[in-house]
Amino acid sequence: MEEFLDIFINNNNQFDNIALDFVKTFNSVSGQKVLRYLIFLTMLRYLPASASSDELRFLEGERYLVSFILNMIKKGKKG
Repeated sequence: MEEFLDIFINNNNQFDNIALDFVKTFNSVSGQKVLRYLIFLTMLRYLPASASSDELRFLEGERYLVSFILNMIKKGKKG
């Protein structure tokens, strides 16, 4: 795992190129289905007022990750 992280921490080019991989991954029909499902599970889900702060934080973490994926796709499409 450490070697994997070093690739991204020490090489900014690798981080820029990964955006293209996000586009390739989520550009297929299956990728689009998965992405829509992730959006449905996170961005379109609301918790009741009785939800605990832990539940709210967890959902926000999930939303952040989906938002990150969407932003990487956007970055990859821009080139």
